Amino acid sequence: MLNMELDVTQILLATAGLLLTYFLIGWLKDPIRKIPGPPGLPILGNVLHLDTENLHHQFFGFARQYGAVMKIRIFTVPVVIINSKEACLEALTKTGTDFQGRPPLKRLLEIVPKDIVFQNVTEEQVMMRRIFYKAMKAYGPGIGHLENIMQETLRDMVDSIDQKGNQAIDTVNLSVGYVCCVIAAMLFGEKHSYDSEVCRRMNQVNEELVAATDPFTSGGALDAVPFLFQFKFLFRESHKMLNSATKTVNDFINMTLQEVKACHDPNQKRGCVDYFLEVQRQELSEDGATLISDDHLKGLLLDFITAGLETSRRSLSQIFLDLLHDPALQKKLQAEVDSQFEPAHTITLKDREKLPQVESYLLEHFRYLTQIPLMVPHMTIRDTKVAGYKVPANTVVIMNSFYTAHDPDVYDEPFKVKAERFLDENGQLVDRDHPYRENFLGFGAGRRACPGEVLAKSRIFLFLVNILQKYTVELAGELPDRDVRKYPMSILLAPPSVKVRFVRRQ
Repeated sequence: MLNMELDVTQILLATAGLLLTYFLIGWLKDPIRKIPGPPGLPILGNVLHLDTENLHHQFFGFARQYGAVMKIRIFTVPVVIINSKEACLEALTKTGTDFQGRPPLKRLLEIVPKDIVFQNVTEEQVMMRRIFYKAMKAYGPGIGHLENIMQETLRDMVDSIDQKGNQAIDTVNLSVGYVCCVIAAMLFGEKHSYDSEVCRRMNQVNEELVAATDPFTSGGALDAVPFLFQFKFLFRESHKMLNSATKTVNDFINMTLQEVKACHDPNQKRGCVDYFLEVQRQELSEDGATLISDDHLKGLLLDFITAGLETSRRSLSQIFLDLLHDPALQKKLQAEVDSQFEPAHTITLKDREKLPQVESYLLEHFRYLTQIPLMVPHMTIRDTKVAGYKVPANTVVIMNSFYTAHDPDVYDEPFKVKAERFLDENGQLVDRDHPYRENFLGFGAGRRACPGEVLAKSRIFLFLVNILQKYTVELAGELPDRDVRKYPMSILLAPPSVKVRFVRRQ
């Protein structure tokens, strides 16, 4: 009996030794272990130490401590964070498609199975991105028809503000109304009013989709550990939001496609949706099957709506905070507009070169806010390297654009808004290769750069100069803090809303 007990003990010890050896060898072979990062706990990793509401600020501190490339672990899963501009550009532009994958986001894929932002780099994704860019080129900024509609939308906005007189106006509602109208004009080729059914439903689609897929709520566990998706009783609220968003999205897309298809004329394409439908009709496989399904159209439409609406409205909210926190800035920008144009002049996109101070402020605004502070997560699709570190295939990688845009080694007082920061000694914009401009990666870089960057900057410019030309913005209530380090975040940072009065300039 004693010998049998000794045999069992020896077997258990041998087994434990083998397991320990197995894990030790695996640890020694893991190239991720050589990347520095904050210490974590067994099994849990760094989960308990992460401040999910202010992750951008926490990662800023990590970047100062651990350098160009670092790692954390979500439970046992490693995540590589790239902090320096040089390492970000190496990964995004110099390694082919090595870093161009996307981690699977289960909740989003339930609603939008095909799109260009969150889908992996595949032939299908490349095809959709090509169609998206062609539509942007055909109906985007620089096209007289679209700019005319944008100007009409701005005139409607001004009329609406004037009708409210001295009433307080919520800046978020105003911004959402303007951006919805511009996106609707681009998609459908015709003007819509702020309170139109199309604009109302676009905003509802955006709000429900963003809320249902927020990675920093409890539902984020469904993305990180997909098998939990089967246990609906554990995440009832997340599933309820997901089901509601799916219905809202599908109802809107089906209604939109049905209405546009009913009056589609191949010889008179009014906007991007007409263009998408024509591509769907023409692009066929060798056996005559359509290459562009309605699911592809759904993804393209949602990319236009959600990416465009969510980013622009937050950007405009920040602009109002800047004007209210710094009345001297508002006066300076108004003085430049006044010096170049008569009050009755309609400022167009071609007038931008005459307003270097406005342009400099906008560059500073985008830098300071960096509203997608950690970009959309990437994933390596093969074993690769960055900044000398080996990174295995299927590793989640985060580009810390918040740090590159606030790097104190590049920017003096990076957490202050300095409208003149991007002007040279002659009062003109610094060159594109200036470190101030190169270090800002808020719109991404390389193959996965934001395709809507030009459009976003154009509509924000037109909005700002119209406000500056016609009104002085005054506070109507409490003035929130504008310290970007304190903004709560999901994928995007959320500047607080503020109520203002628009005083007509004489």
